[in-house]
Amino acid sequence: MKKFISESPVWSFLIINYLISWSFLYPSYQLILKNDGITPLAFIGIIGAYGPTISAIIVQYILDKKKLKALLKRFIKVKSNLKLILFVIIIPVLFYALAYLFSILLFEGDLSFNWILGITNMPLWFLAALPFGPLGEELGWRGFMLPKLLEKHSVLKSTVLVGLAWGVWHFASFTFPGAAIPSFFKVSAGTILLYFMNTIALSFVFTYVYIKTNGSVFYAILLHAFFNAAANIVLDFFGETDNFPILVSAYIINIILAVLCGYLLVNKTKGSIPFVYHSLNNSKL
Repeated sequence: MKKFISESPVWSFLIINYLISWSFLYPSYQLILKNDGITPLAFIGIIGAYGPTISAIIVQYILDKKKLKALLKRFIKVKSNLKLILFVIIIPVLFYALAYLFSILLFEGDLSFNWILGITNMPLWFLAALPFGPLGEELGWRGFMLPKLLEKHSVLKSTVLVGLAWGVWHFASFTFPGAAIPSFFKVSAGTILLYFMNTIALSFVFTYVYIKTNGSVFYAILLHAFFNAAANIVLDFFGETDNFPILVSAYIINIILAVLCGYLLVNKTKGSIPFVYHSLNNSKL
């Protein structure tokens, strides 16, 4: 087993990750659906939500336990940069706001501005999003898998591969309405494909932040939380709708904005990758 992990760390990470996550998330979702609500036993799903982090720790420990401390310290690796902090907070909300407003105009929907509700609820949506996806996943995706891929592959290929793996990880969540695929969609081959396009598109933005912060998981967690909270934040500001064409249009436009902006930013900064390698491989954290 150690030989396989040493020769194939990324595959080892994914196999352990999927086994942990699916083994706990799927039963948890089914318990909630069966009982029409959360039961104490359903909290086993939290273990599954942290599958990427747990598997990254396991694989790194087997590969080289001396570097495990450095991996964990990426959680608190904070590069103080006001522009970057604003980017992480604003960009996810801006993407969805532009997508939603354009869709409202396109399909002649109604707007009801509520600045007080939007500002008041923003921290609450962020905190609600933080404990599960962001904290449970980012040490795995951006802390372990992305840098491992970048050792052998281009920035573009590494980003797409992480996006694909990230999408596959959500398979168990496809069985629970709204857990991954938005609840206004029915789960089908088409909506699953669209979801994969979303995880790949967002991965470009995450890779940009990874490069700019020299591998900080802290900023990846913040970015993930704001992407997860963005739709709720925007709907608080501009009013909710059950208009299906508007919701679908906003979802698709958000993907387009993410992939275009993310690709351009990554392409602009990919020359920084050698410096990131040096920073991570020689870290004394």
